[in-house]
Amino acid sequence: MFGYLSSFLNEYLYQRRKNPPKQESMIQSLKQLFFLFAILSNLCLTAQAIDYKADLNKVNGPHIQTVLLNRTDIELSLPVIKMNTSDQLILRFDDLRGGVTNYSYTFELCTYDWKQSGLSPMEYLDGFEEQYIDDYSFSFNTQQRYTHYKAVFPNQYINFRQSGNYILRVWEEGNDTQAVITYPFYLWEEVALIDESVTRPNLSSFRDEYQRVNFNIDITDARTTNPYDEIKVFLMQNYRYDNARYDLKPRIVSANKMMYDQTDLLFHAGKEYRRFDTRSLRVQTDRIKKIEREAGKYNVFINADENRSYKRYFFENDINGRFLIAAELTNNTHLEADYSMINFALESPYWMTDGEYYVTGTFNQYRCNETNKMNYNFDDQLYECSIYLKQGYYNYMYAYIYKDSKTKNGYLEKDYAQAEGNYFEAVNDYSVFIYLRDNMRNTDKLIGYKTFSSLQN
Repeated sequence: MFGYLSSFLNEYLYQRRKNPPKQESMIQSLKQLFFLFAILSNLCLTAQAIDYKADLNKVNGPHIQTVLLNRTDIELSLPVIKMNTSDQLILRFDDLRGGVTNYSYTFELCTYDWKQSGLSPMEYLDGFEEQYIDDYSFSFNTQQRYTHYKAVFPNQYINFRQSGNYILRVWEEGNDTQAVITYPFYLWEEVALIDESVTRPNLSSFRDEYQRVNFNIDITDARTTNPYDEIKVFLMQNYRYDNARYDLKPRIVSANKMMYDQTDLLFHAGKEYRRFDTRSLRVQTDRIKKIEREAGKYNVFINADENRSYKRYFFENDINGRFLIAAELTNNTHLEADYSMINFALESPYWMTDGEYYVTGTFNQYRCNETNKMNYNFDDQLYECSIYLKQGYYNYMYAYIYKDSKTKNGYLEKDYAQAEGNYFEAVNDYSVFIYLRDNMRNTDKLIGYKTFSSLQN
């Protein structure tokens, strides 16, 4: 619509230059021109108001499984690459229908808080706006047949002109109204320097269950005259968007330093993640109770989990909610790893009537719906849930959502204290993103980025 009106306006101005209007029609011509500008301006403002937070990390269609977007050289990384380097991202996903489907992907630049920017693709992309995914392979020696697709970018056909927040959308041929995959990623440039720490909160009411994040930013090279308004900060814990903090303001701006050490810059500490390992579907690992093969499908039963909200903190190595696709005795994991129905169980002596339990982790991007909702088994006094997952090593936690929970960042607010508890000693990863606002173009350049662990502090 916007492109059509823009072209129409250009043609209108061309015709006016070619055939100048008479004096008596000048007023009418100006009215028409003003009307067209008003329509275009309104469309721009409407586009900028679109908020994509609720659409981040979304997969539409049960046949699309195991979506991964990481750096090509670091399998468990956030999808963050540095501008003007050889860094690349790789997208992977499986289509459980098998066969070959034509998929394509597009990119969209967003503001720091995931709203639509005011730029057209030609202003932030160098190359073709739409790319086809022509790299696909069929699963081999698996019970579940699937086609594995992958795409690497930037590549010889597409590159990026500007740093910032981007959304990757994957489209299925014949459906241009809803993307099957909507995933965020980041391009950054090293302008602002970050010095960080994670400490115990000072206030006694928060000391045992929260972690306080402190950081300073050196903006010497940022070229900003109004850092308080033009510098935007986004902070996330364990690669989660549901409890991320947007538009943090500094406590002090002094010369070229911005200090973020507020007493309320807190996150629930949680505990170390629970885990299960299905790299082998022949041998039971320490947390697998039983593996069954029925009608050509694998069923994996995890040991029933205890409610640990009142248990003392115990350190265990984890990968902070992420997952790794892996399978033993395979040459190509992504093609030879099989799928199985993972059966979760959470012990509970009574049925909770004011909300529902869900199994969450990066494997489902902490989104809660019918696929990961737990049902109560009155006979065994357990909450149960079955989720279809590819072989690998997984971290997970149990989230509780009250019936009157509010929406934050596009997610229903979760309570992890019900089943997990919070202890300051827990080891968490934090990621800080620093943006410089360009008010003329309605965009935010990503000028600083750092991921760090609470264990180092």
